[in-house]
Amino acid sequence: MENEKTSGSALPHRDAPKAPDSVRVSMQAWVFLLAALATLADRITGVHDFSLVSLAIISVTFILSWRRISRLTLIIAAVGLVTTIGFLATGGDIEAFKLAASRALFLPALLTAMVVLQSATKRSAPVMRVAAYVVDQPPGRRFGMLAFAGHLFGILLNIGGYRLLLGLAVDHCQRMTQDARVRLIQTRRIQGAIIAGFGATILWSPIGVAINLIVPLIDDFDWFDYAPYGVMATIGFIGLQFFLDRLGPRPKGRSYPVKAPGVWIDILRLLGLLVGIMAVSMLVDYVSDIPLQGSLLIAIPTAAILWRLSERPAKGAGVGSLMHTAFRSLTDPVNEICLILASGFLGLILIEVVPTQHLESLVATLALPTFAYAIFIVVVIFGLSMVAISPMITGTLLVGAFVEANVAMPAPMLILATLTGWSASMVISPVTATVAITSAELKQPASVVGLKWNGLFVLCFVALLFAIFAGWTLIL
Repeated sequence: MENEKTSGSALPHRDAPKAPDSVRVSMQAWVFLLAALATLADRITGVHDFSLVSLAIISVTFILSWRRISRLTLIIAAVGLVTTIGFLATGGDIEAFKLAASRALFLPALLTAMVVLQSATKRSAPVMRVAAYVVDQPPGRRFGMLAFAGHLFGILLNIGGYRLLLGLAVDHCQRMTQDARVRLIQTRRIQGAIIAGFGATILWSPIGVAINLIVPLIDDFDWFDYAPYGVMATIGFIGLQFFLDRLGPRPKGRSYPVKAPGVWIDILRLLGLLVGIMAVSMLVDYVSDIPLQGSLLIAIPTAAILWRLSERPAKGAGVGSLMHTAFRSLTDPVNEICLILASGFLGLILIEVVPTQHLESLVATLALPTFAYAIFIVVVIFGLSMVAISPMITGTLLVGAFVEANVAMPAPMLILATLTGWSASMVISPVTATVAITSAELKQPASVVGLKWNGLFVLCFVALLFAIFAGWTLIL
């Protein structure tokens, strides 16, 4: 009895330190939620003063969660703050500052909305059944299914979907053979398929960070105008990796029928969820004054709620449970949200600071063919990513500078060149989340899973795009 009393009395003492953390988590979650609502108000009304409210709210994050924010993120945020102060102190246009803040703050608002969707789908039965099914495919079909799942999970679950699928695939690979050489080849092929599918989302996804950061920089141009180019680039990206996979070593493994009753219904449900989000967003954009970005902030949480209801949850696991889980999960990606905000804002404010007239005069002096500038963009974004400078910063700055300098370059080519450099960076650069996660999961150096395993693929894809840019220039 004495032991029981001692044990029981110790529990409150052990749990006591968690109370401040719980309060901090709740405060941080409210910060992200209120900032997202202010950003939504900005998108619905077109009044960028709401962006200043959102910026003020989300700035509290750096006080509440500074221990969880990486040093790199803090440095980027500090550079952005100093740049902003210098811009405003030297007579910078306050409206330009508001517009930069408005564009940058959509990104954390989008991630906040995606947390709700991830909470509804990440561990749901259909997602787990689809993941297990595509991993268990025979070698002849595995690449296509893994690339498809990597693409779908990447759009719906972002980096969390990539981590989930890769983890399941690696566990399965460990069980397939005890031969170290064969296992390494199989692991490499599985990784190549998943990372190709995931990386291709950057090239077209309307709910991705990349598209929503750089497309709004071009006047009278939106996702609908770019979509055909992005979809074709996506097909080429995944198709090229498939071609190289077929050329590489393919050790024989056991081939067996995969039985998963009802899994195709689950796949169709996931596709329906994605198509539904895009369709509803486009419909709201078409019939109202709410732009596509504002429509996405409405459609994504709505789709998450409908998904949870469609699963006929048990009592206590319905919409209320989803909202509670999502609210508590808002703090999980705190460093990711802060990094994306800091990087996006820095790139956008640098557009206002960098004297683009010098670029305009340089372009006029050099008089190079258009494809040369596209190649320049790809090389700069990819090259700087290898030394830890985010494509969000370089991509945003280059697109904004080329637009401001009135460089005679088709908008689709400008966007495609930027996203080509961005996607190449995500597949190879050792400082990206995808390569870091892959390296940890496979217990291989980042240089191996990035440059060694995917270097030829990226080189071939970039060379293919360079050839397309050159042909494109000839027919202009």
